[in-house]
Amino acid sequence: MIRLVLPVVALLAGCAAVEMPGLSESDIPLAWDSAPRDGAPPEQGWWMQFEDDELSTIIAEVKAANLDLATVARNLEAAQLTLREAGLELVPTPAVSVQANVGTDSRSDATSTSASVGATLVYGGILSKPARYDAARAHYDAAAALAADAALNILGTAASAYFRVLINRDLIAAARQNLENAKQIERIVQARVDAGTITPIDALQQSIAVERQRNAVSNLVQEEFAARAALALLLGRSVRGFDVSAQTLAGIRVPRVKPGLPAGLLTRRPDLVQAEASLRAAHANVRLAHAAFLPDITLTASGNAASDSLTALIEAPDTFLATAASLAHTLADDGRRSRNVWRAQLSMRSSLAAYRKAVLAAFNDIEVRLRSIALLDSQEAVALEDRRRAEESFRIAQLRYSEGVADYQTVLLSQDALFFARNAYLNNKLARLNATVALYQALGGGWEHSPGGVSSGL
Repeated sequence: MIRLVLPVVALLAGCAAVEMPGLSESDIPLAWDSAPRDGAPPEQGWWMQFEDDELSTIIAEVKAANLDLATVARNLEAAQLTLREAGLELVPTPAVSVQANVGTDSRSDATSTSASVGATLVYGGILSKPARYDAARAHYDAAAALAADAALNILGTAASAYFRVLINRDLIAAARQNLENAKQIERIVQARVDAGTITPIDALQQSIAVERQRNAVSNLVQEEFAARAALALLLGRSVRGFDVSAQTLAGIRVPRVKPGLPAGLLTRRPDLVQAEASLRAAHANVRLAHAAFLPDITLTASGNAASDSLTALIEAPDTFLATAASLAHTLADDGRRSRNVWRAQLSMRSSLAAYRKAVLAAFNDIEVRLRSIALLDSQEAVALEDRRRAEESFRIAQLRYSEGVADYQTVLLSQDALFFARNAYLNNKLARLNATVALYQALGGGWEHSPGGVSSGL
């Protein structure tokens, strides 16, 4: 019977096959328009490219102690258990029975025994189980990609939080230097007021400028504390007693990143792998909807061993083997199965559209980020030169004012220009660092999906 059923199973399974939709060639560019000529592609351990030992130490601690990452790991473990259960459903269900009977003949008072052992294997839903397993595999791949995406975002956030602490310390140092400059001008103004060469208005205005710089220092100190608290939380620690040893962004290198070939993004960016897995799950649901039109095939194999005594059951039992196959099919359902097929096909088309949208958005996102990094790189030299010019301009204005050649308004303008130029240079450095971290994230951070296997971690 089973020999006759197996070819029928193969034929019916072929009838239920549904082609998997995919991306069109125009969805994937051949190359990036704004890719740099030098640099290294993103790999696992991308944070080491910044050449800062403390950053590497912080990332390692985040991976070990971050509370959200621990939850992500548990969720992925639960998804693995679900996939394992789905895999077990591909195996026939066994059943074993053992029976022993003891009786006494009332006429002869003789005792009689009999025993039997039976085993049964049942394998049902033959045509639908492969599609169900493929759906479970797709759901697991989506969960693995979601976990990788969460880990990538948390590590990127930790790097940016570390940079934020250091930029605040740089800004505090610049603000304190600005405060000292303002105090020096205040002393010059006051000396000229005392000498009667200028009116007290200039002294009052400079006092306001001094207090403004003093308030700026206080605000930056508070911002640095808040940045440290955010970083401490990512490390699963309290901000009380938490600190980092670095005091400036100056020693942190801004790495150059090569994005690689665009097609590689499909397996390296977690959100794209997740969108593709959702499409595969929708495709499996279409196959299941089509399989509902086919008979429900169940194969059964059973064996039985029996004897008049327990000893004979072990030594020389009477054995019986049997196989059977059954087919059940629903003839009419008022069109319910047809509606389910159509509903599943609509869902698959929506999943395909979502996948294409995610792919196009990812490619566009990287093009924008590459151009933004190129723009920030070009602005770095300008910001550095502007800072140098502002420092020289303030030095000349201060000297000329002390000699009574320049007016106070010239000093005030050059003072404000220096404040702005110093902050602009520091903000450019922070923007370049954060843009690089964001590009690493957009490129997948060295993560790579392994179809049908275990994906490489971060």
